[in-house]
Order: sequence, then C-alpha cells, then structure tokens
Amino acid sequence: MYDDKNSLPEDFLDDKPIIIKSLFKILAILGITAAVLAVAAYFAFDWAMSAVVHSRKEVQVPDISKKPAVVALDLLANANLAMRKAGEEYQPDLLSGSVIRQLPPAGTVVREGKVVRVWLSQGSQSIEVPDLSGLALRNAELVLRQMHLTVGTKDTAYSLTIERGAVISQDPAAGALAVKDSEVNLVVSGGNPPSAVLLMPDFRHKKIADVNLWASDANISVEITEDEDSPFPNGTIIKQTPLPDSEITPDSGIEITVSARPLAAGEQLYRIHYELPQGKNTNRVKIVMQDELGEREILNEVRQPGSKIDLSVPYGDNAAFRIYVDGILVREKEMK
Repeated sequence: MYDDKNSLPEDFLDDKPIIIKSLFKILAILGITAAVLAVAAYFAFDWAMSAVVHSRKEVQVPDISKKPAVVALDLLANANLAMRKAGEEYQPDLLSGSVIRQLPPAGTVVREGKVVRVWLSQGSQSIEVPDLSGLALRNAELVLRQMHLTVGTKDTAYSLTIERGAVISQDPAAGALAVKDSEVNLVVSGGNPPSAVLLMPDFRHKKIADVNLWASDANISVEITEDEDSPFPNGTIIKQTPLPDSEITPDSGIEITVSARPLAAGEQLYRIHYELPQGKNTNRVKIVMQDELGEREILNEVRQPGSKIDLSVPYGDNAAFRIYVDGILVREKEMK
C-alpha cells in the first residue's frame, strides 16, 4: 500500500522488462498474422483472376495485315480481341493507315480479351522537290541524291539566258511533293541557238516598244491584251506566251499582256533596282510590295548571277517593298 495516489508502486520498475517483452510478442504476433493474411489475399486474388482468365474462351488471332485500321479493328472485335497501335512506319506499298504487321501474329491461339499490337503504314514518304533551275547538271544530280530523289530523263534545249550545261526546267516543278526515290526529269541548256533557230526572249517588265521592235525584225505577229488591274506602270509587259527560251516560228505569233493601269491621283513611280551578286548558281528572286491595298507579289523569277533588276512601280501612301533571294530577305525599304 502507498499513500501518494500520483506515485507508482516500488516494484513497478522491477516488472518493466516483462511488460516490454509482452508488448513485443503481441506486435510480432500481429505482424505475422497481417503477413499471413496478405499472402493469403494475394493468392486468393491471383487464383480468382486466373479462374476468370482461364474461363475465357480460346480464339485464333485473325490476319489483319494490309487491312485498313478500321477493318482490322472490326475483325479483332468479332473475335473479342482488342487492338493497340504500337507505332507507324513509311510503307510505300501500303495506303496510309493500313496494318503493316501485328503481334501476336495471325493464327496464334489466345484468350478472349487479348490486346493485339499493330504497326500502321504512313504511306510513301513525301519529299519537297528542290529548285534546280540554273544549277549545273552535276550539281543538280548531287542535290537530288541528297534529297533521296533521282534524275529521270535529261533533254537538251537552247537558251538565251541559261548557260550551257545548266538546268533550264524540271518536272515535277520546284516545291512539288514527290515520293522518295522517284525521278525528276530535267531539261538542260545547250547554250545559245544557231542562227536558224528562233527563241522567245524574256520581255517581262519591259516596255511594249521592245516587243514591237523585235517582232518587226523577226517577222513575228504580236497579239496584245491589256490589264487595267496590273500593279505596274502603263505600257509595262507583265505576261508573255510563249515563255522565254521557247522555240517559235514566224507563222506562230506571240501573245503579250501589257499593263493598262492608269496613274491614280497622288500616285508616284518608284524605281526598284537590285543587282544580284556574282556566283556559280542562279538565284530565285522574289519582290513583294506592301501598301494600303495589301501585299502583292510583283516579281518571282530565276535570275543569273550578276544580273540587274530594274522595275518601276506605282505607289501610294505607306508603301514598302521587300526583296528575297532564295527565300532570304536581303532588302526592305519604304517607298518615298
């Protein structure tokens, strides 16, 4: 017996090791019990799942190769199978979206609900055809090879502007999409024509007087069409048929479209002058004009190295122009 209610009996500390041992035994028993229950639950779940899986019927995986994905999905669904896309690959022999291969393969016996992985075709790999105009034939072949394209036919034609051995034109045209390893047909310059061969000069952006003088000397008839909506000054040639370097005969005649645009009140003429740098290859030159009417292209041509561009363009308020050489902006200026 002890008087102080808040004090412990004297022999309490002597029993402490026994109490701690009892607690550890209880915790150990609880831990072992929990582990046994967990293992039992795991095996029970595994048994239940195995029973569910093995209760499903066995089916044969259908052949879905070369089938469109929608058709393949229907075939698998009819067999109570699922489909998952595992990847995509370029396959020129198959339409885009068709099955290239499957896993498990066709004929494999599986349980219903099995997921069949498929690889789908992206069709043929498309490549943008490069601009080969003005390139030496050897360089053009190298460019095509680097782009995984090949040279097809190589025809020869005379040219007033493209030097001998360089590309005049191509088919497909620059910027078109072509299938990998497909052919690009080339027309290569044979240089200036002999005196017996008459080629169409390039009269674009020149004056109608230049055409009349040449046609009179060559005994060629000229049909003139006027365009009142042209952005160029009155009397400037904006289109011609046939195109430059086309072979013509005296009885064939030519067609010329000339600007008939009247000069509006307050409108002025601006002379755009640009000289291309010297080099081995031709350049594609594009000139874009921006004013209150919006943006419009006034020139897009392949030019020889060192050639000069001289254009007179009517302009109003807030007008500017930009010059691009091979897609790179080389000059931008306000018209004042």
